[in-house]
Amino acid sequence: MQVTGDEAPTQPPDPTRSVAAAARREQIIAAAVAVLAESGYGRTTFERIRQHAGISSTRLISYHFGTRDDLMEAVLIDVALQAQRAIATRVAEARTPTEALTARIEAQLGWIAEHPAAVRAMYEISMNARDAAGALRYGVEASAEANVADLEPILAAGQRTGEFRAFDTVLMALTLKSAIDAATVRLTRPPRLTLDECIREITGLALRATRRDP
Repeated sequence: MQVTGDEAPTQPPDPTRSVAAAARREQIIAAAVAVLAESGYGRTTFERIRQHAGISSTRLISYHFGTRDDLMEAVLIDVALQAQRAIATRVAEARTPTEALTARIEAQLGWIAEHPAAVRAMYEISMNARDAAGALRYGVEASAEANVADLEPILAAGQRTGEFRAFDTVLMALTLKSAIDAATVRLTRPPRLTLDECIREITGLALRATRRDP
């Protein structure tokens, strides 16, 4: 009897192929990050990425990511998720909102210091990728929104427990995000500050700005 249509047997997924595909995607993203950091957005081509990754053809890149815009978006998402996971792990260990705020700043600045190429790649994409109308595709808004989404609940929790004074939590989150951005500049451009110096300054600023008046 011939089986057709919905009755046709399906092939089970090949886990080996899935693992290999995931590894290839990671390899390409890592190469794209390195090329973005070294050469800038305008000079980051599939060919440069292919050479850096040591793969045989640019078709392997387009097979996994389609267009250059698709790859750039994948880089942004991958780097952002890496940072979020590392920071969230540190914050989860905090017992109070004050500890959580300090842990978040320490973890974020620590991740930035440890991954300069990834930070540069995110900057290159955010400041250069444009849509069909010529407008920035990402800009700084996505980063600001992500920081507010992560910082605002900590600030609100501190107000509920009485650790923090009354203030607008969104405005404070944006203010602290700007301070972290300023510290990033001092970490990466001369005259540089050390990571410990940046952490001390920004955590001190955050605690003085949020603490409840005695």
